[in-house]
Amino acid sequence: MTNSTRIRGLFETPVLLVAIVGLVALVALFGDPTITRVTVQALIAVVFVTGLSLFSGNSGVMSFGHVGFMAIGAYTTAYLTIPVNLKSSMFSDLPESLGFLATIHAPFPIAVLVGGLSAAALALVTAPIMARLGGLQAGIATLALLVIVFTVLNSWTDVTRGSSSMIGLPKATTIWWAAGIAALVIVIAWAYKKSRSGLQLQASREDYLAATASGIAVGRHRVFAWVLSSIPAGFAGALYAGYLTTFNSRTFFLSLTFSFIVMIVLGGYLSLSGAVIGALGVSVLQEILRRFQDGAFTGGNSLPAGIADLILAAVLLFVLVKAPLGLMGTRELRLFRKRSIGSAL
Repeated sequence: MTNSTRIRGLFETPVLLVAIVGLVALVALFGDPTITRVTVQALIAVVFVTGLSLFSGNSGVMSFGHVGFMAIGAYTTAYLTIPVNLKSSMFSDLPESLGFLATIHAPFPIAVLVGGLSAAALALVTAPIMARLGGLQAGIATLALLVIVFTVLNSWTDVTRGSSSMIGLPKATTIWWAAGIAALVIVIAWAYKKSRSGLQLQASREDYLAATASGIAVGRHRVFAWVLSSIPAGFAGALYAGYLTTFNSRTFFLSLTFSFIVMIVLGGYLSLSGAVIGALGVSVLQEILRRFQDGAFTGGNSLPAGIADLILAAVLLFVLVKAPLGLMGTRELRLFRKRSIGSAL
């Protein structure tokens, strides 16, 4: 294999994925408000699911707790971008130690960055657990993390407003913000997948005992992937908050978790391309199913609530039966396939 072929193979997949993200953003510019809305939400989903793939795809541990990191990013953005005069009335009972939250204000780019770093701080606190656990136990631990985050956000009313909505956020998330961060996260996720740490973590995913016997520090690599993957989840939360402009603790719980899990499982959680394609495809499918449920395709006759989720779950079951590793499996997008040894002679 020549150096040019090796370099092309290294950069081909992220270039294609970034091109797809850019093309989706461009197409949305010529669409109606509905297409714009679906596109922005789909690109935010790409940011989140790519971050989730960074951990789950390399470690083999499916995380049900990354929506908790997304919630941290969203609430951090709310504290930093809601106008100060409005915060003074919204957070009149803040504890003295957190009183500064009512007086600070930052531009949206800073809020997105701090949202990602805040999520990383929570990931760092929980990292020792991820280093010690593996397999089913690790998956259950991530679900416990989601429940803890939700309970705190829903109960600490003086700081988070509980089930009452955060309001007054400026609508700062645009197609280009979402597309730009999605492209950045794709590049970071691919770079980690091809890094020494990423390859060693993938080795532990395939055979944990063989990896540890070979001297691979599985816990250390899993912790690094866990913390690194939390940053895109925080970014996604910041973008989501900047687009919705209002949300509450229930926004970031099981329903959103289910949507993202469907995306990464349908696309293929072992493939970065599968994560991106799954996020885009399921986002479009969810909008079609929602409009179908609301009667847009049935002559105005609304269908019972929950039909959209039922159909989506049925699609997930069908795909899992036909392709247990998702639509992409372990494959990545390529323009040029490697030639076999026989064809090269």
